[in-house]
Amino acid sequence: MLILVSLGTAFLVELVPGDPAVAVVGAEGTPEQYAAAREALGLDRPWFVRYFDWIGGLLRGDLGRTLVPPVQDVASLIASRLPVTLEIAVLSVALALAISVPAGTWSAYRYGRAFDRVASGISFGLISIPSFLLALILIYLAVFTPESVTVLIVAVSVTAAVGLAWAARRNNASSTARARRNRILAAIGVLAVGAVLVLVMPDFPRQGFVRIGEGGLGENLRTVALPVLVLGLAESAQLTRVLRSDMSTTLKDDFVLASRAQGMPTRHILLKEALRPSTFSLVTVAGISFGRLLGGTVIVETIFRLPGMGTLIVESVARKEFMVLQAAVLTVAALYVLVNALVDISYLYLDPRTRHVRV
Repeated sequence: MLILVSLGTAFLVELVPGDPAVAVVGAEGTPEQYAAAREALGLDRPWFVRYFDWIGGLLRGDLGRTLVPPVQDVASLIASRLPVTLEIAVLSVALALAISVPAGTWSAYRYGRAFDRVASGISFGLISIPSFLLALILIYLAVFTPESVTVLIVAVSVTAAVGLAWAARRNNASSTARARRNRILAAIGVLAVGAVLVLVMPDFPRQGFVRIGEGGLGENLRTVALPVLVLGLAESAQLTRVLRSDMSTTLKDDFVLASRAQGMPTRHILLKEALRPSTFSLVTVAGISFGRLLGGTVIVETIFRLPGMGTLIVESVARKEFMVLQAAVLTVAALYVLVNALVDISYLYLDPRTRHVRV
């Protein structure tokens, strides 16, 4: 797979219009100067010859150097861009899972009821909103009108707490005293979380990225908060729909019905019985989402001025930096293959039946 990716990249970059020699010599150069620059850069040779030379250097651990000034090692260039993309991708998928697992689980349990309808509506809305539009909305709310975020947090917290308190006071024969007490505690917890968010809400920057070694962990997280929120919300909507669909089917299986007949509590049924066999599609889609984010979300990176792999790949195409482009695409492909391998391995844990396969 990696060989095919690298070979296809080398062939496709040859079709991109433009000449790196123009960027090296300048727009006012003579044909002789352009020819000399191409010869010095090795651009006068066929693309497949350059490709095999690059593969030979790759096997020796040498990714080459950039063609267009300022000349620098491709490995160091990727090493400076890759951590940015990895951090954004990991935090975005973690946030998406933190939202989608409880939301999808409870939506499946309350299938067709108020919570499920609200969660489904929000999910469909997030799926329909393009990432660049969501980014601009969050920038407007969090950067230019931060007081609106405070009002929104207070409104959501109070509404959720009132809803939980009202549900606890309902005269429902199926509601036990313990269930009503849990709803009241949940309402208090929602109010507490809302108060904490209002008190610790930082000032979000419009653009830029601060590395951990430059400004510390707190400053780093402050600069990536909005991009992670944009990507995490977009991915959580899809993951919530996937988990809701699978878990609603699992809850109808015989072993779950048997647990209910034995009087098992709802928390045990959802977390111990139904969740693990319902996460196959969730893990698969989460792995695909993580691999897609590793390639860089160019629009989000451009809006927030993040020096990630997405902008590096686009810049390399525009400047016809085939050394940088091949190395960057191959790095993303290698990480994508690794993530898919880890997803396949996770199936062994999720379903013990897959550990023993007869040939």
